Amino acid sequence: MIFKKCPYLFALKGYGLFYFLVFILAGCGQGQPVKETRALMDTFCEISCYGGDKDKTVSAICAAFKEMERIEGVFSKFNENSEVSKINALAGLEKVAAGEEVFKLTERAVYYSSISNGAFDITVAPLMEVWGFVRSHKSMPDKEAIENALEGVGYKNIELDPKELSVKFFNKKTKIDFGGIAKGYAVDRARDILAAHGIKNGLINLGGNMFALGYAPGNKKWKIGVEDPINKGKLLHRFELTDMAISTSGNYERFFEIGGKRYSHIINPVTGFPCQGIVSVTVAADSAEQADALSTAIFVMGEKEGLNLAKSIKGIKVLMLKEDGRLILY
Repeated sequence: MIFKKCPYLFALKGYGLFYFLVFILAGCGQGQPVKETRALMDTFCEISCYGGDKDKTVSAICAAFKEMERIEGVFSKFNENSEVSKINALAGLEKVAAGEEVFKLTERAVYYSSISNGAFDITVAPLMEVWGFVRSHKSMPDKEAIENALEGVGYKNIELDPKELSVKFFNKKTKIDFGGIAKGYAVDRARDILAAHGIKNGLINLGGNMFALGYAPGNKKWKIGVEDPINKGKLLHRFELTDMAISTSGNYERFFEIGGKRYSHIINPVTGFPCQGIVSVTVAADSAEQADALSTAIFVMGEKEGLNLAKSIKGIKVLMLKEDGRLILY
């Protein structure tokens, strides 16, 4: 069977931003989708839906975008009026009441942090600032600066009170950043909105965090290929998905060099230093939130510990590209 390549989709993902390429390998040219693209969460989001009444589909897509825009307003730490910004400003001093949505996503983020031994951690923000990926000062931080930032990093610095729906930080330097999970969460909510409007088949792509709803045109599974970042145009692997999500974390497009040495944008929250040894990790899972968080966690954990984590979670698929060129599929 010959698969047609659709135009590639630029995707940004993870604790920082990077680009990777994915190809939709099936369904191109098979019927006209209702499609819309918008700038959202510092990247681009495209929603494509197939079949059904056009006007109702347009309405569903607009509702999905409206929901994702609302989520961005709640979880953006760059918006001083967001709920997350208010928590960051006060939770190091006292308990802060949180909305149920923020509280529950924080709980789930702490869960992903726990099962990954802190490899995924929403308190990584102080390290990101030190390494310059937030403030854009590209200089090698000294040991003291890293150690100072690490004092505020660690999911165990978060105290959650489920009765009061409150958040408190045990360390005044702690800040939370949902950049490694909020896009996946937003995609899941968009999926729910589309389904509630009767949409059965479609594809949501928010900066590389994707959900394949139902089937592609022709009543076939969505075939999504991950391109080899070294050999452009060559595919590492093809995933066949229906009602599943996929997300990739990688270091091959977003990095910086100091003294001729390349540093990844993905920082290990445990050590305080950029990750090494892996080029990319792609995770397919039941939800975009899960795929988003786990792709980062497994990337940071490395081959042995990352694959052990993958094996402990039912129903996920993992594609890992090592710096030595080895391709590992679980």
